[in-house]
Formats: sequence, structure tokens, C-alpha cells
Amino acid sequence: MNEDAKEHVLRFLRRCVIYAGESIQRKKDRGEQEDIIAQWEAYREFTSYAVSEVERGDLNDWFGATEMIPNLDLSGDVHRLDPDSFDHHERSSWIGAAVTPRPLHLVSTVSTDGIRNIAPMSSISVVSNSPPLIGMSLSKDREGKSRDTLLNIIETKKATLAVLPPHIDIVRWIESSAKPLPSNQSEWKEHVAVTNEGWPDAPATSLIALQTTLVARHPLPEGAVAEWIVLRVDGILSPTLNLELIEKEAVLTMLTDDELGEVRTSNAWRHKMKKSD
Repeated sequence: MNEDAKEHVLRFLRRCVIYAGESIQRKKDRGEQEDIIAQWEAYREFTSYAVSEVERGDLNDWFGATEMIPNLDLSGDVHRLDPDSFDHHERSSWIGAAVTPRPLHLVSTVSTDGIRNIAPMSSISVVSNSPPLIGMSLSKDREGKSRDTLLNIIETKKATLAVLPPHIDIVRWIESSAKPLPSNQSEWKEHVAVTNEGWPDAPATSLIALQTTLVARHPLPEGAVAEWIVLRVDGILSPTLNLELIEKEAVLTMLTDDELGEVRTSNAWRHKMKKSD
């Protein structure tokens, strides 16, 4: 297969998607007719889908592939794996591969002594929109001690959850903040923070951040060394009032159990579903 030809086509299609997006914005700014804008949006959507087809290898025969690589699905051989037969690392990797990608948040808290703590978390999900509730699982360390993040949330009832762009300097910060520190030391170091009175700080590099209050705690069953907490969203910190701009920004994500990456890239195929109220 001619990989160079495939890469050239991908580069061209991605440029088309970017150009279409910029053109759509210009037309909206000029107040052009909705039907014209809709045509450009359809062009961008179908071109984005073409990108995904080429990336997946669905069209490899167009580039001289001599053999078809079958798609992985459950229509053929099926292997049933027993999670109890795995060690912790294997179990975490397999479950992570199935429940992925998972958005990565930096969770900011403050101790009653005023020590600022920040830690990466990916076991976070929206459990209710009305009221706005976030669920988060917080594990204990190898000695069975609750982490500072959980202790701070229990004591102060407050946490700020930050969504971040996929920048390598942020990844390095996340790697360093994941290492255990004495409770009287802060992982913030020299990083710039956005302060809001009464709430833990948010990283200035955040794409968006949620200010939350603890409303419930639940121990996990079957001897799990973790606790499930429920947080009410009381405030949203955003750099814009245009939700579409936020939705299209790439965000830092757990792609596998030990690999970070990005989702919502500009060339990703997408389809907006119509929801009933």
C-alpha cells in the first residue's frame, strides 16, 4: 500500500474540513442565508466522514493494498475473558480499553489548613443534568489511606474540576501531580491559577472548569478500596458564551489505561443528534 499517497489524501481532506469550518464562520459573521450555510455544513460533515474512512483503513484498496484487513467486531470469533483471572494491571487495562475514551480532569481542592491540592482524575461522569450532578470515584493508596483530594472534599465540601487542552506541558504537570506528596505540600508549584472567592482555584490553562459542592458519599461494594462521591455543579467557568466553540475544542483524554491523547479534533467525523426536550 502506498502510505505516502494515503497521507497526502488525508492531509488534503483535513485541510478541506478546516477550510469549510472557517468559511462557515465567515458566512455566519456576514449574515448569509441559512440554506447556503447548511450546504457548507453538510460538505464539512461528509468530508470529515471521508477522513475517518481513510484513517480506519476502509479505503485501503484505493491505495494499492493487496489484502483486506478485517474490521474488529463480535460477528466472528468471540473470546469471553474472566476479569477475576487477571492481575490488577491486566484488569485495569482491559476495562479501560472498553470504557474509553474518558475525559481527564484536574481536580482542585484546598485543605482546612489552606494547602492547595490538585490531582488528575478520569473516573468522573455526569449522573444528572437536572439537578446538575457529577459522580466521581476516589481510590485509596496502597497503604489504604484516603487521598488528599477526598479528605479535602469531605472537610470543605468544595472541588473545582478542570478540563484541559492536549498540551505537552500540561501532560508533564499531570504526571508530576500524580506522584504522592506530603499533605503539607502543594502540587500547584508555579502554575498560574484562576481564583474565585469561596472556591478552589482552577488552572489558567483550563478550557472549562466546574465549581462543585459535595452532596453525597457512598462506599463502593464488594470490598473495593474506593469511595463514590456525588458533586453538585454550582458554577461553570468558561472563556466564552459560545457553547459550539467549547464543544469543538480538543480536550485531554485517557485513551487507554496509561496513555493520554486528545479527542474532539477539528478533522474528526461528527454527527449532531436531535434530542427531544
